Amino acid sequence: MLTMKKTKLKALRLELKPPVTQEDFSIAATLRLKTYRRAENGENTSYTTAMAILQTLNMYRSNRSMELVTLDDLELNIV
Repeated sequence: MLTMKKTKLKALRLELKPPVTQEDFSIAATLRLKTYRRAENGENTSYTTAMAILQTLNMYRSNRSMELVTLDDLELNIV
């Protein structure tokens, strides 16, 4: 059964200035767009995918002198 819960990933992505699209984010994370969208929408995601997302988000945040986040901050549904 598919389990979904709301994540903070979208909000964290949208607070990046200038903004980063889902497509650009997925390319930077070397993930398929469909995979990234599923994670952002709260669908089950693997630990490997979650780590790729975290590393990419923190790269963007670091480049903008923003505080880095943890895996827990993303609130992904890791299985």
